[in-house]
This record gives sequence, structure tokens and C-alpha cells, in this order.
Amino acid sequence: MLRSLMTVSGFTLVSRILGFLRDILIGFFVGTGPVADAFVAAFRFPNMFRRIFGEGAFNAAFVPLFGRKLEEDGREPALKFASNAFSTLLLVLGVLTIIAIPCMHWLMALVVPGFKAKFDQDLSDVGAGKASYVVETGTVGARDIYFQIEAKSPEAIRHWAGRIRVVDPQFLERKGDGAGKVVDRLFGTDPEDAIVIPVQGGAFEQEGLEPVGPDLRIDDTGLGRINLPKGHKFAAFKARLEIAPAQDGEEVRRAELKVFRNHPSTFPTTVFMARIMFCYLLFMALTAHLSGVLNTFKIFAMPAAAPIILNLVFLSGMGMMWWKGWAKAPTLAWCVAIAGVLQFAALWITCRRRNARVEVVRPTPNANLKKLFLLMGPGVLAAGIQQINLLVGNIIASFQEGAVAYLYYSERVYQLPLGMIGIALGVVLLPEVTRQLRSGHKRNAADSIVKGMELGLLLTIPATVAMLVIPVPIIATLFQRGAFTAESATQCGYALAGFAVGLPGYVLIKVLQPGYFAREDTKTPMIMAGVAVAVNILVSLLLFPFLRHVGIAIATSVSAWVNVLLLWGGLKGFVKVRRAQKRKFRRMIYASLAMGAAVWFAWKGLGSWFDGSQAMRIGALAILVTLGVTVYALLALLTRATTIRDLREGFG
Repeated sequence: MLRSLMTVSGFTLVSRILGFLRDILIGFFVGTGPVADAFVAAFRFPNMFRRIFGEGAFNAAFVPLFGRKLEEDGREPALKFASNAFSTLLLVLGVLTIIAIPCMHWLMALVVPGFKAKFDQDLSDVGAGKASYVVETGTVGARDIYFQIEAKSPEAIRHWAGRIRVVDPQFLERKGDGAGKVVDRLFGTDPEDAIVIPVQGGAFEQEGLEPVGPDLRIDDTGLGRINLPKGHKFAAFKARLEIAPAQDGEEVRRAELKVFRNHPSTFPTTVFMARIMFCYLLFMALTAHLSGVLNTFKIFAMPAAAPIILNLVFLSGMGMMWWKGWAKAPTLAWCVAIAGVLQFAALWITCRRRNARVEVVRPTPNANLKKLFLLMGPGVLAAGIQQINLLVGNIIASFQEGAVAYLYYSERVYQLPLGMIGIALGVVLLPEVTRQLRSGHKRNAADSIVKGMELGLLLTIPATVAMLVIPVPIIATLFQRGAFTAESATQCGYALAGFAVGLPGYVLIKVLQPGYFAREDTKTPMIMAGVAVAVNILVSLLLFPFLRHVGIAIATSVSAWVNVLLLWGGLKGFVKVRRAQKRKFRRMIYASLAMGAAVWFAWKGLGSWFDGSQAMRIGALAILVTLGVTVYALLALLTRATTIRDLREGFG
């Protein structure tokens, strides 16, 4: 098993390294600003389905059925079943793509509601008359409040800027600030139960707004901004927008008046990029299908290597951004779409060369296909629990400017060990456990899962401790350059620590789920996943008002551990951890804590290096990583948390 694991992990490592280079360049070009938020939100939508279909639900349902068909009926009938499933998937997702692209504005409004305008008035309805509107929006996590006059011409903007006044703008801070008012704090507050802080006369930085007596006027650029102080505790912003009547004979021009808590360009950019990227879902779902076929034939290399194509396309695209000055948003979006096509082509060609041809045929409903989609439906939730959690986090994070990007960069770091270990273990374990159960070797199947747990924890516990001890130095070394500032590194580092708490849990989910999927049980993990998602939503809402984006990361970790406990409880009669293995787990923790202490003291000694040049930061982090790996490896062997013999047996 470990040999196959190393094949998958090796290609995954190359992909992750190239992915880091990709993300470093993305950080350099767009930092954590509006384009970064838009790109992450737009990319996460189809990418969520990629991870669910590619590494979870589809393979969880398809591999056991395909494996049984291959074992019982032979190669040709099995490939006919695969072709029928492929063609059905192509039809369903093709129709979905055609429908979704023109509806992307409404879909993104559901995925990132915080990006949308909190107030939107078509000024054509006002015309030459006068009007007054009360605007109130929650400000938990907000950095700025934006006022925008959106029109097609500068003349129209000037016309309405001369007529619109922001009257009595004020921030509201809740008295007592109790946890029982979380939802109120997220979406607004009652002025009668709040401290009122007026904007005029207050210490608020303003841009694009001109004082007119006690009121404010949006200047002729059509964009005004009130900057909230760092670390503020305001629950809401409230103002009255008054529109004066037009002067006699003055032409009334078409325009819209909007109020945002995120930069006004973020939402339209998100919709634009998502429309281009959405075809990625179609091609990556088909790629996942072909990966399942190849994995069943014990061909792991190309499916594991395919993600490298995505990173190479991105690196090429950003090279053109630097060389030719290509626009950032369109370039990033088209890189995703092109990479999806190329990855599918690579797997399609591999299948044909390895005598595993999957053809496009007329979809034929039959018992096997029906069973596949029945198993796949609940598995979408069960196998995609981490992605669903991240999507929930994305929705809540959209109410904090920059938070979507903070979570993305920190997620990329903790997903290095998760991708190399957890996902690779899941890919290798599922067909192996399936074969063992088909052969009646239940004890061997259970032992394979326990061995997977041991391998996963051996590598993820020290990674967790390291990310808790030096999260900000890790992020700063990897990303802090160009548009990615020191403040961005700090905020991403805090999120990384929150995610790190759940890293062993994420890996254990990937190890334990095959114990259900191999027995064609997707309903039980679905129910458990639903409970975990509910926990994630609740904890995110509880923590976001106080910890902002860090609370979302912590909630994701809590949800992962809840899912692990539920999965483990359901496998108690099947999978048993012996006393000797429990001792090994404890020794892994002790060795990791000792390693963490050594790394922490070394970091304190090298603190000035992290304040220096990029080369000094890289050198300091390399020293800390080398020290940590050496200390942990020695302690793990000395305490017999693992042995050379264990590793050799794994390769056997």
C-alpha cells in the first residue's frame, strides 16, 4: 500500500510545489485585494465540485461498482459500464453548465452574499424629483463602507453627485456585546440598544466624500469610502440618503446608487470570472471518472500527475501578465478553463493507451447506472464534507473584506500535508479495502484502515504543531512580496493556526470513509456529514463576530473532529485499534510537542531574520524546518512511535 501511496504522494508533492509557486505569484500580483477575493470565490465554486467528484463521492460510488463488475464479468463489460456512466455524466453536467453560466449572477449572490450591495436604488425611479432612503448594514468584519454612483458616463455621475447627500452617517456599537446577540451583530443592531458614534467629527478616514455642512457628498468620481478603524467593534452602519430635486431644465441621466461593505468591483468581477471558470466543473468531473477507471486498474501515476497541468497553465498565464501586461482577472479565469480541458485530454489519452478505453455512447439507464447515482447522491455530502465546510466559511467570510483571500492562502498551506497524505491515503485505501472485503478478508481490510490511520497521524501531528507554533513566519516567507503585505501575512497566519488544529482530523476522515464506501454504504457518512456541517455553521456564526475569519477556520477544524468521532463510532465493530497502536499515537504526540518546543525557541532566536530580506526569511524557515524534521524523526524512532521495520513492511 505504501508504494502506491508514495506514487500518488510523489506526484501530489510536485503539484503542491508548483501550486505554491502559482499561489506565490497570485499573491504577488493581486495580494488580498478585490481581485483576489473575486478569484478565490469564483474558483472555489467549480473547484469544490472537482474535489468532491474527483477525490470523493464519484470515486467512492463508482470504484466499488466498477471493481465488482471487473472481477465478476471481466474487462469488456466493466468498460461498457464505465462508458455508460461517463456519457450520462457528460450529458447531465453539460446541461448543468449551459444553464448555470447565464444564471451565475444569482448563484454568486448565494455563494458570496457579502460581496453584493447592501443598498441598491435605480435612480431612474427618482427622476427629477426628491427622495429619502434609510440605509443600514452590519459592519462585523468590514474594513470600509463604500458609496457608489454607477453610471455609463462621467456626466451622469456628476449630475447625481450634485443631488445626493449622506445625512447623519453613524456607526452603532452594541452595549454589553453579549454572545446571545451574534446574529444581530452579524446583520445589524437595534439603535435603542447601542452606542452611537457619528462619522462627522469622529476619527474616521474618508476618501471620495466631501463634507457639506453636517452631511457628506459623494465626489465627482462616483465612489466614496469611510474607513473603519482597525479592530473596531461596530455592529452596524446607519445613514439617510437624501436626493434633492433636479434644477429646472436639467437633464436626468440613468444611474444607480449603491452601498457596499466590500469593494464595489468585487461582486461583478466574481460573476465575470465564474462564468469563464464554470466549464472547469464539466471537464474535471469527467477527469475524475477516468481517474477512477485507471485507479481500479492500479494505474495511479497519470491521475495523480494531472493536477500539475493546472499549475503549469497558471504559471504560463501569469508569465504573460508580467511580460505582456495581460489583465489580471480575465487571465486568471481563462487559465482555469484551459487547464480543465488539458487535464481531461491527458486522462483520455492515457485510458486509450493503457487499454482502458472509455467511449462516448448513448446513455442507457440500467440497474448498474441507477445504483451508481443512488450511491453517489448522498456521497456528495459525505465525501465532500471539507469542501462543504469551506463553502460555508466562504459565505460567512464574504462579509469581511479580504477574508475570502485570507482563508484561501492559509488553506493552501495546510492542504500541502492534507493532499500528500490524506487524499493520497483515501485514493489508495478505497480500492484496496474494497478488494479485501470482496475476498472475505475483513480483518485485513480493518488492518489496512488502522495502518492508514497510523501513517496519517505519524506525519500530520508534527505538521499541526509546526503550524500552531510558527504560522505567521510560514505565511510571510511563502507569500509576502509585491501586493501581499505584512498585514496580509499576519491575518493569513492566524487563519492557518485555526485550520491546523483540524489537520489530523481532515486526514482521518479520508482514512475512515473507505470503511463505509467499500461496503457501498454512503448513507451513514452522509448523515454524519450533515451533523458536521451543522456544527460548522453554528460555530462559525458564534465565533465570526469575535474572531472574524479566524473563527471560520476554527469552526472548520471543530467540524472535522466531530465528523471523525462520528465515523469512528460507526466503525467500532469493524475497526479496532490495539493497545500497542494507542501507545504509538501517544508517542507521536509527545515527539511532536518536543519538536514544537525546539522550533519555538529557535524561532525566537532567529526573529530578526524574519524581519529582514526575503532571502533571510527563506533561510530562517529552512533552518526551522530542518530542525523540526530532525528532532521529530529522532524522537519518533527513539520512543518507538514508529520503527524502520514498520516503514519497510509498509513498502512491502
